[in-house]
Amino acid sequence: MIKYRAGVVGIGDVAKEYIKSINANPLAEVIAVVGRDKKKTEKRIKEWGWDLNVKVLSSLEELLVMDEIDIIVITSPHPLHNKAAIAAAEAGKHIICEKPIGMNYTELCALRDKVHESSVLFQSGLVLRWNPFIQNLKSLVEKEQLGTLFYMEADYCHELGPWWNGFSWGGQNKGGGPSASLVAGIHAVDIVRHICGEVVEVHAYGTWGHREDFGYPPTYAAVLKFANGAVGKTSCSFAIESPYDMNFIVHGSKGSVRNDKFFIKDLFPGQTGWQNFATVMPDSGAVSHHPFKNLVDDFLAALDNGRQPMLNIDEMFKTHELCMAIDLSLETGETVKLPLKL
Repeated sequence: MIKYRAGVVGIGDVAKEYIKSINANPLAEVIAVVGRDKKKTEKRIKEWGWDLNVKVLSSLEELLVMDEIDIIVITSPHPLHNKAAIAAAEAGKHIICEKPIGMNYTELCALRDKVHESSVLFQSGLVLRWNPFIQNLKSLVEKEQLGTLFYMEADYCHELGPWWNGFSWGGQNKGGGPSASLVAGIHAVDIVRHICGEVVEVHAYGTWGHREDFGYPPTYAAVLKFANGAVGKTSCSFAIESPYDMNFIVHGSKGSVRNDKFFIKDLFPGQTGWQNFATVMPDSGAVSHHPFKNLVDDFLAALDNGRQPMLNIDEMFKTHELCMAIDLSLETGETVKLPLKL
């Protein structure tokens, strides 16, 4: 039975995945979509084969005043996310918001405080936590099959250019990004936290390399010190001249994982070489490859059962804060300690 009604802001590929995922869950349905150009939005909905009884709106404000709307999904350009999410919280709407949820630390704190004040549920779009490989890795760590972790690295590499329709507003310019970490490196940053825990110190280095068409260094590497005593590294590059690539390495006192390979002698006595995970890897930049349905299902279950979703505002605050610490280190050339301060 339908219990929750959603409105989606934006009509790009990510919005399509959210609409499909919400409508596939028996608890919810999308009843409104916001697009700047109403005719283009209507045309796209027709192309996707959806019922035009869905209300097509031209502004967030029209959506906010709809009493029947319970959930607002924000997939607009990056600089608009924070203001839209704050407005949704003020209107008492539950929120799913794509990253980044703030362009700077002041915005990040303002959204966190507003969500707490309004008591709405919040879920961000860092969907890779539901990737089967990441779930396997998390399970190995939680069951202590790898022992005590002492090293982890996670890297995100994806050549970005004019082929991406978001390049000019979300990938290229500091005003639309605002950094490699917050545009997409955040996927690796979030998995580092998810698997190895909180980071207390970071030192980062960046370069433009052979690309001069970015308003920020499109490549960085950051050395991390974790609260549990482990060390590690996370990096990102939009300047690679090779296919999409995410890299994960974890070393613990009982074994190691290196992307789709694992070595755990306690679990597999007599193991003499790497064995392979037979699972879905986070090896595609295609939006359709990502498990948005799992993210939406988790959010709706949380809403229905009175619990917090996995990517709640406090979790996402910490992931974005770490990205901003990386950016601060790039800007200052200094080691940055966490938590940050206004």
